[in-house]
Amino acid sequence: MTAPLVVAPDPLAALSPLMRWLLERTKPDEPALALVRPELTLDALYATWMEHEQLASAIRLIAAVLPPRESVWWVWISARHATQMAGGTAPTAAVHAALGAVEQWIVRPDDDARRAAWDAGNAAGLDTPVGMAAAAVFLSGTTIAPAHLPPIPPPPAAALPMIGGAVLLAGAMNEDATQIPPTLAAFAAQGLEIVRRLGGWDAAVQQAYATHMRALEEYERATAAPAPKPV
Repeated sequence: MTAPLVVAPDPLAALSPLMRWLLERTKPDEPALALVRPELTLDALYATWMEHEQLASAIRLIAAVLPPRESVWWVWISARHATQMAGGTAPTAAVHAALGAVEQWIVRPDDDARRAAWDAGNAAGLDTPVGMAAAAVFLSGTTIAPAHLPPIPPPPAAALPMIGGAVLLAGAMNEDATQIPPTLAAFAAQGLEIVRRLGGWDAAVQQAYATHMRALEEYERATAAPAPKPV
């Protein structure tokens, strides 16, 4: 006799719609997800994750609320630190060039700088923190098509995995494994300071949600099938 199908309870069912959206966007690890409680504020949730050393989930939570330019700046700071910290890997010339190209986009986020950062990131390697930062820069623009072709918008939040992933990778680039957790904690503290400058967690998540919904509307409009011609 076949055992009946058991449906696991939804761990996010009791959350507010906005908190649920944020946690789905964050994709917390299972131990971090087990610490989620409906009564927790975002400040308290972040502090709980940090207290229980759920650093990856805490970093992805920060990434989920930061605007594109601020998030790339955070990654750039982390990627640059990875090239300078004791026990890290000596940077190549291509990595140095990519750091410079990403910095130029942060200073002047126009399309030429965006495409230059993408090219430099590819040369450095998309498996490096700065390469992932360059990919996030490219996916933060209005089109992923070559400059001479009609625009093709990137899917909303396409850059998001690159942000958290690059910060985590930058923190892990140390031959001394004991230095990885404190480095990630320092990176998280830098990201948290950006959240505070945006007005705190509640303001940041409200802004992130509004930005995402606008991007989603634009993406659906741009990618909608053309209306059939009248016969």
